[in-house]
Amino acid sequence: MIRSPVIKVNPEVLKTIRESSGYTVEEIAKKIKTTATKVQEAEKGIASFTLTQIKKLADIYHRSLAAFFTDTLPPMPALTDYRINREKRLTPQVYVAERRAYYIANKLAELTDKRSQIPDFPEALKPDELALELRKYLTVDLLKSKKAEEILAYYKQALEEKLLISVIELPLKADDVRGFSVSADVSIVVLNEEDNPSIKLFSLFHEIYHLLKRTSGICSIEIEQKDGDIEASCNLFSAEFLVPLDDLKEAYKSFLQLDENTVSELSQIYGVSKQVIMLRLLWLGYMPKERYEQFKREGEKKLKEKKFGRRDWDKVFQNRVGNLVVREAANAYRSGKISYSEVMDILSLKAKYTEKFIER
Repeated sequence: MIRSPVIKVNPEVLKTIRESSGYTVEEIAKKIKTTATKVQEAEKGIASFTLTQIKKLADIYHRSLAAFFTDTLPPMPALTDYRINREKRLTPQVYVAERRAYYIANKLAELTDKRSQIPDFPEALKPDELALELRKYLTVDLLKSKKAEEILAYYKQALEEKLLISVIELPLKADDVRGFSVSADVSIVVLNEEDNPSIKLFSLFHEIYHLLKRTSGICSIEIEQKDGDIEASCNLFSAEFLVPLDDLKEAYKSFLQLDENTVSELSQIYGVSKQVIMLRLLWLGYMPKERYEQFKREGEKKLKEKKFGRRDWDKVFQNRVGNLVVREAANAYRSGKISYSEVMDILSLKAKYTEKFIER
């Protein structure tokens, strides 16, 4: 039996890669079928891993094998953690998504020689006023009576074309991370792939407010916050952009009573979650606080019910890559600026999907 050779790796690099991937010593020991002591010793330079184990680690961490043989690893910029429960560990998938977002930001800057065109609005504008100004700037209609998925696609396209902001969806495997934003030369918004389209829609404009304020961060989004910090301002901005109070007042006039059907229909009209509608009605004084709490409890029970179904993988991969990235990578390939293998690396897709997307 041929044994895998033992490989010397810089112990600091080993530790940095693990920590920047969101794994504990114990978790990695279990994954590569060794002991926590062995992992700790390898990260101190006392012990070494085999080549097979290093390859396994590369797969687990979603890193290239070459990363393990560098002397040092450049630190990735740290995103501010805006989550309500900041003590809770971020999932490894969130760390992978962060690296992916920074990678895309750098690649788009290289490929296009362009920068995100994020407008400067007066600092004195309140979040709801800023929402109105951004709508005018984007020259977009208030899209209503469409599926949340269609509304989301409409606004994604406007943001990518007018502001050169890349919007992507990635599997974050976290129930407390709705999304995050990266403020860079080419800014990125990452949405939680597992979320319902109506939640993604609210999260999108929550993150856009961050970018308008030149901030970046990981957000859990507690939409009940109305006053206070930056997160509350993000929520108010998103709510006003998607469900303007003046428009909601007019829409509400056509309903005879406030019940679950009313909330459901308004939710469908604006493409947002029922909780967003309920909060807007609460803030307008149309819904009593106790009624809101009752609706919220009932809604949370339904959210916990898992839904199963077949996934449209073409759509999933398209959302993971983002329309802006596909377009710019395809343009760079056709102009001879990059090779086909580089396109595959940028899109992080297998050949059959890469070919399908760049030929659209």
